[in-house]
Amino acid sequence: MKEPPCEDSGKQEERRKKLVLVVNGNIASQIVTNLILQRLEYFSFPAATGEEAMALAMTTAGRPDIVLTDLTLPSMSGVELLRKLKQDPRTAGIPVVVYTAQQDPDHRQACEQAGCAGYLVQPVTDNELYEAIQLATEETPRRFVRLSAFLDVLVGMNGMPGNEPRKGKVTALSENGIYVSMIDPLRQGTQLQLTLFLHNAWGGSLSLKGKVLYCHDGKGGNVRQTGMGVKFTQIAPGDSDRIKTFIRNKLREGDAVPVQS
Repeated sequence: MKEPPCEDSGKQEERRKKLVLVVNGNIASQIVTNLILQRLEYFSFPAATGEEAMALAMTTAGRPDIVLTDLTLPSMSGVELLRKLKQDPRTAGIPVVVYTAQQDPDHRQACEQAGCAGYLVQPVTDNELYEAIQLATEETPRRFVRLSAFLDVLVGMNGMPGNEPRKGKVTALSENGIYVSMIDPLRQGTQLQLTLFLHNAWGGSLSLKGKVLYCHDGKGGNVRQTGMGVKFTQIAPGDSDRIKTFIRNKLREGDAVPVQS
């Protein structure tokens, strides 16, 4: 049976990588945070003091899309930095997320009154950090970490006996779904049976069901990688945990120290 053509969704546009300014006087913590953000596909660059952060935020070229700041800084505090950014018309539009180990409710109240876009008390999960940045910077924020990957997958169509599963490559993975790189992607709405192959160290193959949310067939001047975005519709709890563990370990791979202030 001939497969139906791909229906390319114009709503799924390539997202520009956001620039995150990480303000933290603790060099080890700063390094780990920058590494995680880069693996989350952000451009990130560091500042050790509030004064350095102000100077970087005011540059015309390379102005950050968001500032992620600790409260404990060498001279100017994180609250002072937040206030200065919000009071200066050149930087007032830059969202600021506080990322700190301090649990004092007075600090949270001061930051919220000063106009912070989010307040995270460590330790937080990678998803919580990702979601806070997404909410502050995206019109349609993602809820789950989206990890670049290169994994094998077998794709079959539910209810279509006689069709051999096709091989594809997973180039993006989240706990909610995958992006499958294929020359001939299936149309939006197609129900799928998936066999996803994680590295053996993380649990081997998983049997899942999914649905094509959107696809890109390269027609009409579309330069995006041909393939399809697939949402998981049925996944065993144990397999969901394996995917979460795989993503967490890949994000933290090579980290020698935890993120702490």
